[in-house]
Amino acid sequence: MKFTTLKLTLICFNTMGAFSFDSLHGFWDSINFIKRQKKIAEILEKEDVDLIFLQEVHTYSFLNILRKQLTKYPYVIYKKYLYGPKGGLVMFSKHKVEKTEYIDFEIRGSLTNTSFIAHIIRNGALVCKLKNYPVYILNAHITPNLDHDYSMKNRFSKYNSAQLAQLSEIINNHSKKKRDLIAAGDFNTAKDSLIYKDFIKNAKLEDLFKRLHTPTQHQSFLPKHKKVKRIDYIFLRMNTGKIKIQNTIEIFNKKEILGNNKKRFLSDHIGLKTKISLSFNKK
Repeated sequence: MKFTTLKLTLICFNTMGAFSFDSLHGFWDSINFIKRQKKIAEILEKEDVDLIFLQEVHTYSFLNILRKQLTKYPYVIYKKYLYGPKGGLVMFSKHKVEKTEYIDFEIRGSLTNTSFIAHIIRNGALVCKLKNYPVYILNAHITPNLDHDYSMKNRFSKYNSAQLAQLSEIINNHSKKKRDLIAAGDFNTAKDSLIYKDFIKNAKLEDLFKRLHTPTQHQSFLPKHKKVKRIDYIFLRMNTGKIKIQNTIEIFNKKEILGNNKKRFLSDHIGLKTKISLSFNKK
């Protein structure tokens, strides 16, 4: 039996496109918008990968900074919204893509309750297909859990659970059509939580970083009494082929000089980078 192989190197990163109000130190690190954005774009350009999944690219000015720097990526995937890319979700690709759509989360709660921020961000999922391959890519940002408490009793859990259930349905529908799917993003769901375990089970996903249990958040952005968690992921659902994971590493995990010779984190999140090889039956 003959196979065709697709080799991909991926990056997933929440860029912290807004202020961080969880701690005073985190707030001061977050206000250097332009300097942070330019440095993020510079580092991403040097990485030279195939696909980049970004969250919290909330403005067109930030998008323009990225596009100006990331000239090796001819395909920039996003949906237009009032002030920037819808949901703050953007993907950069060296591979030609098609069938792009943005899927709004159906359950966000009312504007007066604890999930109001989801209405401002317009949280959802950005999906498209890699042309000439049975592979779809999905970039998601689940409603932020402002309490950083990922237990089922927390006030945000019902929204996060509902949004992950909607993602599970989307992924399962693609599976029924014999499509492979890469899902990456900020899922705002702790790896040690019941919500994460249910999502993995219901969507039949493989966590490409399953061997790691370290946080994907920087502690300095949270109050000392709040514990950082692993909430960013790259998942895979294979239906037509086989996968080989060549390596998995974390990036944006150290401070960078932004000005006045002061080192700061570029985001409150740590980035993920993986190199995989997908093999398909050749028709």
